[in-house]
This record gives sequence, structure tokens and C-alpha cells, in this order.
Amino acid sequence: MAPKRKRAARAVCDGTSIRNMAAAAHLQSLKEEAICSICLEYFTEPMVVECGHTFCLSCITQCWEGLQAAFPCPQCRAVAETKTLRPNWQLGNVVEIAKHLQVSTATPQKENLCREHEEQLKLFCEDDQEPICLVCSVSRDHKPHMVLPIQEAVQEYKAMFKSQRERIANEFEKLKEFLEKEQSCYLKDLEQEEKNNLQSIKETLTKLEEQQSVLRSLITDIESKCQQQGVELLKDVKNTLRRYENMKAQHASYDTFKGKEEETEEEEEDDADLQIQIIDSLEWRWARSFAAAVTLDPDTAHWSLVLSEDGRSVRDGDEEQDLPDTPQRYTYYIAVLGRESLSSGRHYWEVEVGDKTAWELGVCDEAASRNGGITLTPEDGFWTVWLRDGKYKALTSSPTLLAPRVPPRAVGLFLDYEAGRLSVYNVDDRSLLFTFSGASFPPTLRPLLSPGLNEGGKNMGALRILPGTGWE
Repeated sequence: MAPKRKRAARAVCDGTSIRNMAAAAHLQSLKEEAICSICLEYFTEPMVVECGHTFCLSCITQCWEGLQAAFPCPQCRAVAETKTLRPNWQLGNVVEIAKHLQVSTATPQKENLCREHEEQLKLFCEDDQEPICLVCSVSRDHKPHMVLPIQEAVQEYKAMFKSQRERIANEFEKLKEFLEKEQSCYLKDLEQEEKNNLQSIKETLTKLEEQQSVLRSLITDIESKCQQQGVELLKDVKNTLRRYENMKAQHASYDTFKGKEEETEEEEEDDADLQIQIIDSLEWRWARSFAAAVTLDPDTAHWSLVLSEDGRSVRDGDEEQDLPDTPQRYTYYIAVLGRESLSSGRHYWEVEVGDKTAWELGVCDEAASRNGGITLTPEDGFWTVWLRDGKYKALTSSPTLLAPRVPPRAVGLFLDYEAGRLSVYNVDDRSLLFTFSGASFPPTLRPLLSPGLNEGGKNMGALRILPGTGWE
């Protein structure tokens, strides 16, 4: 009889455990329903908008601040014509109940245990971006790594996800405005063109709209991740961050289109060339929306360079100037850096090269050597293009010969730091000359300009940074 009593007791214990786990899961779901999707905290004065979603009064008020006619829902993006808000009294009562309930954590769930040591996951390894247990933290694999208590990591990554959500939402809105403006502009300009050209534009816009969908999906995933608590928020964090980085790397990239099968080979080539020009122009106009003010840093200029008083142009003076001996100055390479340090975001600037016969333009690692001979390659911290002996080249590991349709009199440079891209444009025909992609940029970059040697007056013109505001 004794064995039977033991089995019955165990069955009661197991049943109680299952009921407790189910209750905890329902309680967690209740708490998630009581959290505002904007501030990720319990609702304060919950208000229902026209589409049916609920937000804190202060959160929705801030989102709609400055709007006059159209009021989009921050969650589903549905637009209401009037600013209609209704109090959600019942949800307010549920929030108060949820605040007073506590989920028991006496027995850790099996999925929150280390698979190797079956210990509770109490730490987070920042190097491997995964939760670990105390035994893992002193193991050979994790001992040299940076680890944090789970709760500290939860708060840190929750703040990071929230920041990423805001940034992606901002990118989404900017891309949407750009699409609407470009669609209107091209449909108007190409109204009298052939219908095939209009179709190409529509296909381009369709691809951009697909990119909007990717952004919207990532926002939803990050919102869901932000609403999770404890270890659950940190699970699969590596994959979420990788998706975010891939999204940035793919941003503003466009595919070329296939010609129709019934067209002749010559017509296909002409059509492909037109499509490339259209896409280049779109990319250039998009890049220009990130115009940055760039000025030259006289403390970095080579002894023979002469800078203008406004810090926007530079030329070779053909002889050394009486300049202060600063540690930042180039001693052999005839170049000068911009004052601006670039360590994040997107930046676009234009440099007028005119009829000069030699020049170099690009960006470089702020920490790269400025003494003696310098090798202009990405491996040495330089991402540049140049003109020498009538030839244009991108200074990759093995220089890449460029073939502009028309000689550029002004060059545009677009740096997308997070995506590891530097695109160089011919401003005269809005074409893309070259793109350095997949770069692992150093912590800080600086714009770089070299006007080249005077060459007895053949290359005496100056490089001039064009104004960065008021472009149309």
C-alpha cells in the first residue's frame, strides 16, 4: 500500500505544478495586455483611438503633437481624420489588478535552465550574446568574456530595442515621404515618355515598397521583443540584432530590371542603360537628403596646401607654408582632413573638382598614420577615388578602373557608416561612379581631400566643398 500512496502524492504534486505553471502563463499574458506598446510600461490613463488600439494618454498625445489633419495609429498606421480619443475604463481597472499580482519564481522553468549544467540562467554573456549560468561564467569558454546579471542585461537590451524601434520607425517615415515625392515627380516628368519607361519606374517603386514591408515587419518583431521580460527578452537576441544590421546594409539598394523578350538586343541595351540611369538618379537624390556641412581642418593640412578663409577650398601652393608644427599634420602626403568626425549615421557632401587633372577624395580612419609615405587602401584605413594621368580609379586593394560617361566637374560622396558603404557619384550626370561596400569601418572616419601637385600650373585649380543646404 505504501508505494501506491507515494505515487498518488507525486501525482497530486505534479498536477499542482502544472496548474501553477498554467496560472503563471495566464498571469504573464494578463500583464502583457496591460502594457502600452509605445512606452512599454503599464498603461497610464489608457485611451482608445479610432482603429481600436489603446495607448497611454501622454504617449498618444506626444505622437500626435503638431499634427493638424491626419492622425496615424502608432501600432497599425491606420489614419484617422480627427483626433478622437475615448477613455478605456475597463482596461484601466485591469492594469491596476495586474500591478498588484506577482508571478512566483520559486521554481525556475526548465526552459530557463542551462542545457549543459541544468543551472538557472542568471547571467548574460555580452561577447556571445546569450544567457548563461554561474558555472558557464567560470568555464574556459566564457571566463574571459564580459558578463552581466540577467536583470541588468534585460534593461540594457530593452532600451536598445526601444531605440532601434524608434530609429527604424523614423527611417520608415522618411522612406515613405521619399517614395511619395519621387513617384509624383517622375510620373509628372515622364508623362509624355513611352509607357515602358513608366513601367520601369513603377517596378522600382514596388521594390522600395517591399523594403517598407521589411521595415514594418522588423518594427513589429522588436515591439514584441520589448514586451518580453527576463530571460525571454534575451533569447535569440543575436538573430534579432543580425536582422537589424542586414536591414541597414540593404537599405536604399535597388535591382536592375530585365528587358522584354520581344525587344531587340540593341533595344534591350538601351533600355537597361536608361534603367540604370534612373536608379542611379534615385539613389543620388536619396543620398542628397542627408546633406552634411563639411569644412577643412587646417591643423591637418600638408605644409604646401593653401586653405581658404571659410575652410571650404584647398589648393597646392607649390611651396611650403609657414604653418604651426602640429602632430595632426600630414608630413608627406599632400592632403587635408575635414573637421567633422563621422562615427555613425549617413552623410553626403559634394566637392567641385572643375578641370583639375589630378585629385583624391574619400574618407579615412582618423587614427591612420599621417607621417611619411601612405598606402591608400581600405586595409590601411583609406577609402578613396582619384584622377591621375587622365584615368579615374577607386583605390581598392587592387585599384579598380572607373569609366564615367562624362568627366565629373563635381563629385558627391555618400557615407552610410552602419552599412559599411561609401558611394561616389558624378554630380554632373547623377551617375554612380563606385561603391565601397561591406567595409568594417573604424570607430571614427574623417573626410579626406587632396588637390594633387600643381604640376607647373597644369593642376593649379582648387578643390571646393559645395554648400550642403538648400539643394533642390
